Amino acid sequence: MKKPATVLRAAAVALAATLALSACTGQSPSSDTNSDLTLSLSVQAPTADLSVGNFTGGDPTVVYAIYDRLVAQGIDGKLVPSIAESWEATENNTVLTFKLRDGQKFSNGETLDAAAVVSSIEASRVGPGSSAQLTSISSVEAPDASTVVIRLSYPDAGLIYQLAANPGMIGAPSLLGSEESKLSPIGSGAYVLDKEGSTVGSSYRLTRNPDYWDVDEYPYATIDISVIADPTAVQNAMKTGQIDWALLGSPDLASQFQGSEFIIGESLPSAIGVLMLTDRAGAVVPALGDVRVRQAINLAIDRDAIAEKLTAGSGEATAQMVSPAGDAYDPALDDTYPYDVDKAKSLMAEAGYADGFSVTMPSTVLSTTFDATIAQQLGEIGISVTYETVPFQDLYSKLYANAYGMFWFYNGYSGSDAKDISQVLSGSFNPEATTTPELTALLDAAGAAPLEEQGAAFRAVNKYFVDEAWFAPVNAAAGIWVSSKDVTYTPPVSIGISLLAYQPAS
Repeated sequence: MKKPATVLRAAAVALAATLALSACTGQSPSSDTNSDLTLSLSVQAPTADLSVGNFTGGDPTVVYAIYDRLVAQGIDGKLVPSIAESWEATENNTVLTFKLRDGQKFSNGETLDAAAVVSSIEASRVGPGSSAQLTSISSVEAPDASTVVIRLSYPDAGLIYQLAANPGMIGAPSLLGSEESKLSPIGSGAYVLDKEGSTVGSSYRLTRNPDYWDVDEYPYATIDISVIADPTAVQNAMKTGQIDWALLGSPDLASQFQGSEFIIGESLPSAIGVLMLTDRAGAVVPALGDVRVRQAINLAIDRDAIAEKLTAGSGEATAQMVSPAGDAYDPALDDTYPYDVDKAKSLMAEAGYADGFSVTMPSTVLSTTFDATIAQQLGEIGISVTYETVPFQDLYSKLYANAYGMFWFYNGYSGSDAKDISQVLSGSFNPEATTTPELTALLDAAGAAPLEEQGAAFRAVNKYFVDEAWFAPVNAAAGIWVSSKDVTYTPPVSIGISLLAYQPAS
């Protein structure tokens, strides 16, 4: 049975209330920066390039620790001050003005002022890993050393949340665009990369930045991050004390961590497992240009069976791309595509594909659990799937090049409906920048809507996605987490959103 949206929202509200009791940033209790504590984590797939503008996918924990942004998201997903201590949106949400806090520096001693911020955003506007998320920006200006003004060519409610993520990373001006910054990044964040203690692609050691503006909120002197792709290896690393926290692939695995040395809990909805139907123009897979084929694919997927058998209860079946905890989510839309092979075959025939068609999809570390089932279910309506094994670090370049018309992916929720919707319409999730006049109108209305009306406005966008089968969402993943007894973990609205989710146990 699905969790009602009201229950999930209540969980988010309870989390926000807890965080409201925290100190100045609203993110966590203050901590002892004289401590020598170490937090050990793992990531499944790190980014291959650590420089500004070149984050093309993978776990963002390392870059979020090194690079501060104009604004950040707290554990509850709400925007909080960061490099900018205040901001405002004016002129129908097309002008964003940020006031920077005084006295900030990058970890190499360079001054962090408005000119430095402009340089980084301009680098991100042309960078392959971020340009697609910043297309609404028409200009970035620094009228004085403590003010940054970003003007948009159209209302974009999700942009400020993009600036709180990797497209908004602010790096030392002297290294922007350099080869050195790919492996030796310099930011102004809470942590600095220890190059001698790190092996890029394998392990990362982060040491606390004593000059960070909010350093008192970060209790760990060192963060050790190991790259562990195999879920079983992650579990073993947790059991042996190699890492302090792990997300388990199945609730059934929790039984392996019984005892006083572990703490087990349930995450908020954190990601969407989805069959991305990116080739809506039919350039790679002509059939996908027909809405009836995309609808047939949605009808052919047995979401409930996948949730029960492949996610073992850690995923809830859904037909929507937005988070069940968000305002754009509509429970009624989950009934749009019940599992119905006969109706799916009928739509395929109407579209001229009664005999089906063939498609090649990438098989990655994210998809292997689902590959056989997806192929079997699509095969029931005549779609023959051939998988091509692709290392995760090579996936994004292929997706940007529109090498596949459809593929399985787990995309993390950000805590913002506006950002989640913007994200799946850009970059590797929409390589041909497909749109329609109707969708553009809906997005413009949502982008210009006052904050209190944005939920309803983005709900209309969500409905368009479902009706037109722009995607084939399958399950909203929550997941079970386990931590050592030495760590107090507060589930964030988005995994990896902030290291402040981890605190030393009292």
